[in-house]
Amino acid sequence: MPNSRQALSPYRVLDLTTEIGQYAGRAFAELGADVIKIEPPGGDAVRRIGPFVRDEAKPDRSLLWFVLNASKRGVTLDLTQPDGQSLFRRLVAEADLVLESYPPGALDALGIGYEQLRAERSKLVWVSVTGFGQDGPYRDYKWSDLVGLALGGLLYLWGEQGRPPTRARASQAFYHVSFGAALGGMLALYHARRTGRGQRVDASMQEIVTFTLGGPGAITAFWSLQRQNITRSGPGINLGSMISRVLYACQDGHVAVSTIFGPHFPTTIELMKRDGAAGFLADEKWRTATRFSPLPGQWQCTQEDADAVEALFASWIGRFTRAEVLSMAREHELMIFPVNTVADNIDSEQLAARGFYQRVEHEDIGTTVTYPGAPVVLSETPWRMKSHAPMLGEHNADVYGALGVSGAELERLRAAGVV
Repeated sequence: MPNSRQALSPYRVLDLTTEIGQYAGRAFAELGADVIKIEPPGGDAVRRIGPFVRDEAKPDRSLLWFVLNASKRGVTLDLTQPDGQSLFRRLVAEADLVLESYPPGALDALGIGYEQLRAERSKLVWVSVTGFGQDGPYRDYKWSDLVGLALGGLLYLWGEQGRPPTRARASQAFYHVSFGAALGGMLALYHARRTGRGQRVDASMQEIVTFTLGGPGAITAFWSLQRQNITRSGPGINLGSMISRVLYACQDGHVAVSTIFGPHFPTTIELMKRDGAAGFLADEKWRTATRFSPLPGQWQCTQEDADAVEALFASWIGRFTRAEVLSMAREHELMIFPVNTVADNIDSEQLAARGFYQRVEHEDIGTTVTYPGAPVVLSETPWRMKSHAPMLGEHNADVYGALGVSGAELERLRAAGVV
C-alpha cells in the first residue's frame, strides 16, 4: 500500500547517534518520520567499519552504515564550532525529537544539551542512548557492545558449561538498546502530542540488556526466589533442575529441538521405531516421561535418563539433512527446525513470502544491496524503507537551504570545516 499514511509522518528527528543508537533512527525513519542524520564533516565513525562494498574501505562503502542509516537524510555539522552550534539550534527549533549517544554531559558542555534547549522548545523529546544512563557510578564509563553484554549479564549465559563465556559474532547489546530507545521515544512523542510537554528518555544499554534476563526462563527470578544462579549450558537450556539439550548435528548442519519430552514425544518415538532407532524408547513408559514435576499419569525422569534419551535421539536425527528434518517436522507437527545460516535466510521461502528483505539500488556506487526489512508488519501505517543511507553530506544543501542558508554562506561554512 504505497500511499498509506505512516504512523510518524508528522515528525522530524535529528539523529546524532553512533552505532549504539543508529538503528533507532532508522526505525523512526521507516515509520514515517523525517530523520536527519547529523555527522562530523569527516564522517561518522560507523562509515569506517567494514565489511565494505568491493572491499573498498571508503566512507560511502560501509555495509554497516548502509543498514543502520537507510531511509534517513544526511548532513555534516561540527558541533564544537560556534557556527555549528548555531545551526544545530536552528535545526532543533524545527524538530520534534533529538536522538543522541554522546557521553553524559558532553552536549551540555557545548551549550546545546537537553536542559539548555528544552526551554526554547517545550514539546521537544530528547532521547539519550548511552552505556549506563545519565547518572549513577558507571555513567562515565566507556562502553562497547561487548561491555553491554558483559555488565548486562547476558554474556554469562553463552557458551559451554565449565568454560569461559563466548560472545555472538554479531552485535547484540547495541540493537537491544536501539529498540528500547525507539520505543521510549515514540511513547514520549505521544505524550508530548497529548500534553504539549516534552521529556528526556534515558536509555541505558546495561539496563535494557539486564531486562532481557527476565525472559529466558525468568533467570532473574531463579536467583531472587531460589538463590540459584542459571549459568551456561552449551548446546542446551539450563532449566534450573536439569540441562535440556536443544542443538543436534545432522547431515549438513544442525537442527534445534524445542523439547524432546512433552506432547510430541510419542510421535517422535513412533518415527524412531519406524526407522529401527527407538531402542529402549520402545518401552511404553517413555510416552509419559517429563522433565518437570509430573502431572497425574506422568513420571519425572532424571538427568541421567534425559541424557540417555538425547543420545539416542542424536544418533537418529543425525541420519537426515536439514531439509528432510524440516519436511518431517511439518508433516508430523514436531518442534524441530533447521539452524539457518545467513545464506539460508536470504533464500528463505517464508521471508520471501512476507517481503522481508528489501533490494535497494545504489546508483552512486553502481550496485544493488539487500537490506533486512521491517521487524514488524503494520496493516494501516506500514513500516517502509524509503531510500539507501545518505552519502557523506548528501543533503546539506536541501536541509540548510530550508533554514535560509544561502549557497554562498554554505560554501563559507564548508571552507571553515563547519559542514
